[in-house]
Amino acid sequence: MSPDLHETDFPSFRRPTADDARAVAVWLFQHGERVDMHTVAARLDIGRSTLYRWVGDREKLMDQVILASIGDIWRRSRREAQGTGIERALDAAGRFMHGCIEYEPLTQFAEREPNLALRVLLNPDGLVTKALQASLARETASAAPAITAPAETFGVLAMTATALVWANVAAGREPDIEATIGIMRTVLTAHVS
Repeated sequence: MSPDLHETDFPSFRRPTADDARAVAVWLFQHGERVDMHTVAARLDIGRSTLYRWVGDREKLMDQVILASIGDIWRRSRREAQGTGIERALDAAGRFMHGCIEYEPLTQFAEREPNLALRVLLNPDGLVTKALQASLARETASAAPAITAPAETFGVLAMTATALVWANVAAGREPDIEATIGIMRTVLTAHVS
């Protein structure tokens, strides 16, 4: 070190964090790249054991990545929903399903890694499933307060809709979103008080 350069003059660099790991994973996902633990760790110049400690295994990381990636789709679906009462809530759900299958990174992931995609999307304790359940319950309560379905009903509907849509996408078939909405309508209208 030169005599006129002091330790305090040296630039300091921030160490990567768990939030940085999630941000890298989301970026990779949204750019159509495969999200794997080695790539994320290498991009942050950290060890894989550190990454696992921060975000859990790859399945847990993908759960976080997908949740972060679909929030805007849900907000847009709610904003653009039409109709009144339960039909408004179902229109938002249908728009959301269409938006998700039109979202190339998610569809590419389901086609490229169908087993992992279905494990993540159909995990009853996963972040994505819990968020879908809560969003459907809130939207229904807001649009159709006369429907008094228990919380478990919204969990079953979220899982059913996810399975009907993404199993078809993973298999390379077109999902029948209208039929899925029909099932949701039947279940929810049975709970009108």
